[in-house]
Order: sequence, then C-alpha cells, then structure tokens
Amino acid sequence: MEKMNVACRKEGDWSCRSCQYLNFCKRDACQRCGEAKLGVDRTDYAALRGDWDVKPGDWYCGVCGVHNYAFRGCCFKCTAAKNDDAAVAQGWEFTVARQAGMKPGDWICPRLDCNVQNYANRTECYRCNMPRSYYG
Repeated sequence: MEKMNVACRKEGDWSCRSCQYLNFCKRDACQRCGEAKLGVDRTDYAALRGDWDVKPGDWYCGVCGVHNYAFRGCCFKCTAAKNDDAAVAQGWEFTVARQAGMKPGDWICPRLDCNVQNYANRTECYRCNMPRSYYG
C-alpha cells in the first residue's frame, strides 16, 4: 500500500471526504475506503474498485460508518459493538436486521456516509441519489 506523509503532499493530491485519508492525485477513488474523488462520477466506481473489497458478512458501523470485516464484533475505528441493525454485505448487496417500520423489499443505502433506509419502490437513495443497483 502506498503511504504518503502530509509534508510530501503534491499538487493535485486530495483528501477523502469520507475518511480524510490523503490520496495521490492519480487515484479516482480513496485508497482506504473506496469513496470516489470529488468530480468523479460515482456510477463509474465499479470500474475504479481496485483492491477495495467488501466481502459477504462484512458490516458498516452504525456509529461512525466505517467498513468492518465479518469477524469483528466491534468497530475497529470507534470500538462500537456490532448490533443487529448494522448494514451487512452479501456480495455487493446489503441487508439489515428488521428495523422498526421496515417492510419487505426496503433497503439500506450502501454508501458509507449515508446508510439511510429507503422504501422498496425507490431505485435510488432519497438522501444521496446512489442507485440501488450501484454495487450489483
């Protein structure tokens, strides 16, 4: 993995808006979390995915939104315990435990800094406009 010191920052290098990781200018997606660089069409992310890999069972922290591997019982970043409401990856799809008000077909936005509940009839997230089929 490439490492970069803030003192070595060069023109065009950018900080991720989701995790604040400093990325080289050549990257179109964050090396740490996979968030698309500002100005890059998010719908093209599948092609930019690189080595960022969400595997079945991985989950997103309900407190800080960070991606955690399936084996973790608590968030590696903020140490919050994994709970039944955590968004859980199943391939490129996400499911969540039944939440109050959720009906069959409702879905949780997989975007790290969004994670809101959407009704089954929505084809994109009402908050951030990420397409439901973004990862699949």
